[in-house]
Amino acid sequence: MHFTEGCDADQPHFIFEVTTTSATLPDGDVMEDLHERLAEKQVLPSQHLVDKGYVDAEILAKSRQMHHIDIVGPALPDTSWASKEAGRLDQSQFLIDWEAKRVLCPAGHTSRDWGHIPDRHGKPSLRVRFPLPLCRSCSLHAQCTPVAAKVLILRPDQQSFQALQEARKRQETPEFRALYAKRAGVEGTVAQAVRTCEIRRSRYIGLKKLNLQAFLTATSMNVLRACHWVAEEKHAATPSSRFAKLVASVQQVVAA
Repeated sequence: MHFTEGCDADQPHFIFEVTTTSATLPDGDVMEDLHERLAEKQVLPSQHLVDKGYVDAEILAKSRQMHHIDIVGPALPDTSWASKEAGRLDQSQFLIDWEAKRVLCPAGHTSRDWGHIPDRHGKPSLRVRFPLPLCRSCSLHAQCTPVAAKVLILRPDQQSFQALQEARKRQETPEFRALYAKRAGVEGTVAQAVRTCEIRRSRYIGLKKLNLQAFLTATSMNVLRACHWVAEEKHAATPSSRFAKLVASVQQVVAA
């Protein structure tokens, strides 16, 4: 189950949408349908805080283009050969001309092939290859690639490529960490659904009936939250582990 709730500090954290899927469906696959539902209800957010499982280059680009939503979440890091050791030439050092469909490498060589192929998950990706004779004789070959000729595997279009690069840069900033801290509240929503409404147990057989259970659960939680808000009860703080409390107490003693 995928809960979507508001996280404004001065507003009750109502659940706007709950989506039920099979356990094998990747989290990111629900995003497009989820945003369509939120658009129908006219409750689309300007920013959507999600965890890493929902963040994908195509999702980042589509959400921005179709609904003007800024997806905020940890993007998958660059795990290519070039990123695993300092001094190697990664994708950021290659100049990509999307209109001309060519790439200029740090040594000044121009790519030879530009074509789309499916990746290991069946999704489209862009493959750019450089001429073999130029790569073999290049002085930067050892820093550039472990094979004879450099091959770049990129996102299929400029929008998704740039969206992923921007997300990776932003998540390294203090501003991102402060903003993303608001998402921690949704773990409390899941815990409330488990403790109060036993959401981990399916009371019915069939996805349609399970969707109804999820809808009734979210409605019940919204009623509880409305009652707490009317009673002027504050939002519960994120609990700290015993180890975190111990570390904090030791730091206070050392500072004193």
